[in-house]
Amino acid sequence: MEFRHLQHGRRGICIAIAAALLGSFGVAAQPLSPVAADFAAGVASGGSDAGVAVATDQQARPASSSTAPTDLGTVIVTANKRSERLQDVPMAVSALQGQQLERESAVNFADYATRVPGLNVISNGQGWTQLVLRGITSGSGQANSTVGTYIDDAPYGSSTVYAAGGVLTPDIDPDDLQRIEVLRGPQGTLYGSNTLGGLIKFVTTPPDTSIASARVGAGYSSVSGGGSGFDERAMVNLPLVEGKLGLRANAYNRNDPGYIDNSVTGKSEVNGAKVSGARAQLLWTPTDRVSLRLSALAQNLGSDGLANVGVDVDRDTLQPLHGDLQQSRAASTGLFKLQYRLYDASLNADLGWARLISSSTYSTQAMNSNADLTAPYGPILNPAFGLSNGGYSLVNQITLGKFTQELRLQSPETQALEWRAGVFYTREHSNNFQHIASFDATTGAPIALPQLGDIYVGPAIFTEWAAYGDVTWHATSQLSVLVGARYSSDRASYTQTGDGILVGPSQFTTRGSDSPVTYLFNPSYKFSDDMMAYVRVASGFRPGGPNVGVPPGLGAPLTFGPDKLVSYELGFKSTVLERRMTFDVATFYIDWSQIQLTVNAGGFGFLGNGGKAKSQGLEAAWQFAPVRGLMLQANASWTDPKLAADTQAGLFGYKGDRLPYVPKWNASLGVDYDFPLASGWSGFVGASYRFIGSRASDFRAVPGSRKEVPSYDGIDLRAGVNYANWTIKAYVKNLTDERGITAIAPQTIDPNANPFSAAYVPPRTVGISASVDF
Repeated sequence: MEFRHLQHGRRGICIAIAAALLGSFGVAAQPLSPVAADFAAGVASGGSDAGVAVATDQQARPASSSTAPTDLGTVIVTANKRSERLQDVPMAVSALQGQQLERESAVNFADYATRVPGLNVISNGQGWTQLVLRGITSGSGQANSTVGTYIDDAPYGSSTVYAAGGVLTPDIDPDDLQRIEVLRGPQGTLYGSNTLGGLIKFVTTPPDTSIASARVGAGYSSVSGGGSGFDERAMVNLPLVEGKLGLRANAYNRNDPGYIDNSVTGKSEVNGAKVSGARAQLLWTPTDRVSLRLSALAQNLGSDGLANVGVDVDRDTLQPLHGDLQQSRAASTGLFKLQYRLYDASLNADLGWARLISSSTYSTQAMNSNADLTAPYGPILNPAFGLSNGGYSLVNQITLGKFTQELRLQSPETQALEWRAGVFYTREHSNNFQHIASFDATTGAPIALPQLGDIYVGPAIFTEWAAYGDVTWHATSQLSVLVGARYSSDRASYTQTGDGILVGPSQFTTRGSDSPVTYLFNPSYKFSDDMMAYVRVASGFRPGGPNVGVPPGLGAPLTFGPDKLVSYELGFKSTVLERRMTFDVATFYIDWSQIQLTVNAGGFGFLGNGGKAKSQGLEAAWQFAPVRGLMLQANASWTDPKLAADTQAGLFGYKGDRLPYVPKWNASLGVDYDFPLASGWSGFVGASYRFIGSRASDFRAVPGSRKEVPSYDGIDLRAGVNYANWTIKAYVKNLTDERGITAIAPQTIDPNANPFSAAYVPPRTVGISASVDF
């Protein structure tokens, strides 16, 4: 009874936040003449698609002693692949400013996901994260992502099922980022495949060709019940030729503390990780009409225990079986390494009658893991081989190389009939090797057994050609109508070879192709410079392709098709109270058909298209600066995604079932205050609250009820001081030490048997850091 009462209380908080946000509609908007001037200045300084945010970010420096109201400023985003005010974009977009992420010591998706309405994560630990927007997911085992990831204009991550694209989501450290843009809803016309739910776009800070600057910093953290960590960061900006050529580079190194112990080996803090990376950009502007930006990015993640997911819990109660933050895993397992590399060349040329944008990118991704499989395989293989303590693990190596080229022409924004046209090409080459190893479960010493299982999927090659275009008719100064379409032609092939007792011999090549079309209809109406309503009808898709692991003659389909959805959205945005308050609200309804789901036949798992789903919801976000230095924020979302038809045979999901891991209610609250102190010092304090509602677990491969993953919340605190060029801050994350579960899964072949693994949010973490600007 107490648990249910707590759930209803937290649900009430979400409803209250949503009601307060919707109540803001009663505030009358006031047109402001400075807006147009600010926007023109922003475009002039950054140019279209330059990604320059022009904002009076009151969080960036200490506030003065004045009690005059704070101007929220004008944030420029490139969500529509052209620079425009956030409040003018006729779709649901959230922009997380880099300076605020730095203040909150946010380093990954888990730190800031709840600040975006409609965004949640299914995480099995650092490096294993699936992003979900507006409820579009088929569960933690989803083979391919429904949310695209971009770094500036460069798409990153796999578009296929052959390189674990559903879970190896690029989680870029936001150090020295300008902002993170989150585009909610399908983006199939501008951004193409894998954007059924939406898109995450990391916008980097471009080099400054006029002023030299630098920054260095270091920090220390400690996690409750676990270890300690540290981080080091540095940035330098150099104008090599004033006004013409600039270089910006940053580097970071993090030791993220672990908090899970292995009861078998006696090792503690096994899920600790080391993250290091660097980014360099060279910007050349030979004239005021032409710019060329060359960039390179690298990030490494390494851990001895992250491949062994979570804490062992009881299936029914979800309580730990071996003690708080304890797991039981065989020796010599758990290794997880992940490397990102991205190289990009972006050309931006103003031709007068149009602007030409070219983006050429090459990226690589490499993963090496060793996950314990003793629980599912030990009870079967140990008696067969006469072993008393045999251990087994899955050694998995995945490599991905991806080249993309995009050319785009777009007209000046001032035309009554604004247009844009582009072509896009990508080629992916991936290899996926899986090997079942045998060893002594206590010592890790190898045990020589017959070949158990080796599967080599590769090379898997995916190519896509696409052409897209849209036209915006500015019928009046207030009414605009955007119509767009995209045609894609996809080709995929992969070769599989394998052998071993558990998988049998195989050697075959399979090919597939499809040609999806997506569209967009997006009218909008401006009641004033600062108040707009819009309607958005958009479609999206994920590529199909050859079926992994299905040898000819099994009877299962050799290929699977693309899944598609259509979204209907109505939104409203406004800036009011002399630009001290912003709010936006969006409601949506999504039809998702031919869903790509993993099913089983003849002992093989494969992808098939079947079932339908619908998702409907309401999202609201609010920001208010009542006095100088004080910032209040809130957002809430209600999401209701359900199956609209039974899943196909081999998977037990029924019409009316909720889609996995999507909370009905999400909400967050935030407050930050900057204030002056004596003798040139200033200070800041802040707090955030987040709530994630209960979620249904994955669809089952056998009959039976699904598990309900309980809701959780969290409180973060932060405070610091500034003096001259120095900043010193302290923070607490997860103040109440909540054991929030982000994913659960059975550890054995029998999905009804113990143990289950549960991935937790990090326990209470306390940290301090210092930085200095030059």
